[in-house]
Parts: sequence; structure tokens; C-alpha cells
Amino acid sequence: MRTSNRRRRAVAVRRIPSYVLLTAISLVFIGPILWMVSGSFKSINEILKYPPLLLPEVFRWENYAQVFTLQPFARQFFNSVLVMVLICLVTLIIAIPAGYALARVRPAGAAAIFVVLLCGIFIPPEAVIVPLFQTAAQLGWVDTFWPLVIFTSMLSTGPVAMFIMRQAFLTLPPEFEEAATLDGASRWRTMVQIFIPLVRPSIASAIVFTAWFSWNQFLEPLVYLRSQEMLTVPVALTLFEDALAGPRWNVQMAATTISVLPVLIVFLIAQRHVVSGLTAGGLKS
Repeated sequence: MRTSNRRRRAVAVRRIPSYVLLTAISLVFIGPILWMVSGSFKSINEILKYPPLLLPEVFRWENYAQVFTLQPFARQFFNSVLVMVLICLVTLIIAIPAGYALARVRPAGAAAIFVVLLCGIFIPPEAVIVPLFQTAAQLGWVDTFWPLVIFTSMLSTGPVAMFIMRQAFLTLPPEFEEAATLDGASRWRTMVQIFIPLVRPSIASAIVFTAWFSWNQFLEPLVYLRSQEMLTVPVALTLFEDALAGPRWNVQMAATTISVLPVLIVFLIAQRHVVSGLTAGGLKS
């Protein structure tokens, strides 16, 4: 019994450096978030004070009220949620059939098609924003959500989600497909009723990535959208300014704290699927 206790103590002592290191690393990531939340309750003078205050002297809840009074932030928040949902839907509609076709159907030139589709991952948005804006202007899409949804789904989130889905479909054994074929199931029915339920973790990973990417878009809404009521959250966050005093850092931090919630909620709902989904392509059955 004493030997067992000594071993446990020795193991605990050996783990102390690891715990200290992990704590220090976690503070690097959590520190800015805690500072943002703390700053959302401070006055501007408290935010700029040196040495900095960890907690405000008085919690100023009116900062959160000003988020919605200084500009139509509720509408802008809804715009971001709507765009995020639409991009997720369009991305999945594109990525799931494309990933299934490249992994299971394998048409002629599938490898070349896969490489061409993946090129969208390596093209920076800044390189194509001008021709895309010209196209959107010709189609009458300026100051609408159409360019955000269509162009983002086709060129940014779609290729990444398609890669995730292709890798997931490749891990499934061919016996499922053979059994479905013997039962007279079509390709579409096989995909929808057999394969998609088996790759739900990868679908969750694709949704989390797409939601995160679309929610954080700044350049595209800045270029395509004009009216304040049509803006999304990332652009709206830059508009909390006073004409004389400059940026309202406390109100901006309050708005940023609110803006973190949707992606956080999506991740918390899908977190148990994310890791297994992203590693689905690491091993093949």
C-alpha cells in the first residue's frame, strides 16, 4: 500500500512541470479573451490606465446597451448569422456530393479534378476580389448577401469541406457499397442513407470550419456591402468610434464579446465530433 502511494506521489511530482507549462500556454490564449471581457465593463480611461487594471472599479453594463444604440448592431448580428447559415448550407450541398463522387465513384481524371478543386484553398481572397466585385456588380449583387454566400462557398469553404468529406468517405469499406448495390440502391440513395450517417463527425468538422470562416470574414463584406443595415459583425466592429474622442474601446470590446458567442455555441455543440472528423482521413479501413 505504501509503495503504491509513493509511486502515485512520484508520478504526480513528475507531472508538475507539464502542468505548469500547460497552464502558461493556456494563459497565452485565454489572457486576451479575459482582457476583452474585462474591458467590456470598463471606461475608456480604465482601459488605457497604466498599470492596467484586471477588473473594473465599477462594472459598466451600459457599454453593452450602447452596442445596440450607437448603430443597428442587432440587425448586423442577424446579418452575420444569416450569412453563416447560408454559407454552411451551400458548402455542404457542394462538398458532400463532390467528396462522395471523388472518393467512391472516381470518374475519369478524378485526381486531376481533385487537384484543381483544391486550388481554391491556395488562392488568397485578395488576389481575386477585384474580378469578383466586377462580376457581382454586373449581376446586381452589390450590397446584397449573394456574393458573400456564393463566392465564399465556391472558392473558400467549399474546397476545404470537400477535402474533409472526400477523406472521410475514403475510410469507409467497399462492402457497404456492394451490399447497397445488391439491394438495388442507386448511387444517390447509397450516399444519403448509408454513407452520410457514417461520416457525421466529418460533417460536423466541416460545419465548424465553415461557420468560423464565414463569421470572421472582413474583406468581402467591406467590398460588397454598402449600407450600414447590411453590414456584418466584423465590419460593424470597426465603426464604434466617437468623432472627437476616437475609438470607443469599451463598447467595441462589448460588441466583440457578443460576437464570439455564435461560433462558440456551434463549436460546443459539435466539439465531440470535431477531432474524430478531422482525423477521419488519417487511417483507412
